[in-house]
Amino acid sequence: MKDIKNKEYSIKKVKTFGDKRGILFEALRFKTEGIPGKGQVYVYTVEPGARRGDHYHKKKEEWFFCVSGELELLIKAGNKKLRKNISSSVPEIIYVAPGTIHTLVNKTKKKSVVVAYASKELEKENPDTYQVSEI
Repeated sequence: MKDIKNKEYSIKKVKTFGDKRGILFEALRFKTEGIPGKGQVYVYTVEPGARRGDHYHKKKEEWFFCVSGELELLIKAGNKKLRKNISSSVPEIIYVAPGTIHTLVNKTKKKSVVVAYASKELEKENPDTYQVSEI
């Protein structure tokens, strides 16, 4: 699949470097990708059979990638919908713009791990997360 880029979301393959020790990929190149630097990095898991997301943000931008396991990515931007499998074996950086609904579903029997960056830190009194029904 080619890189996908539009104003609501983008999916970009990343170059991997590997040798007998394993692989390395540069996940978030802030200057190169034009990523604002006042947010937070966080890590979360998606258990087998679990679904995370079904929400959007009004102000926050997010970049994330699967570092272990496989997930189904669901995106809804206006009338457009995307359903795509993502995995740690083929690293891709997913960008989600404000207003874009996004969800990750683990349809496997193994836990998946995601690393994410949000353009603004979580404020518990104003989380900027708006739940929707399943997409």
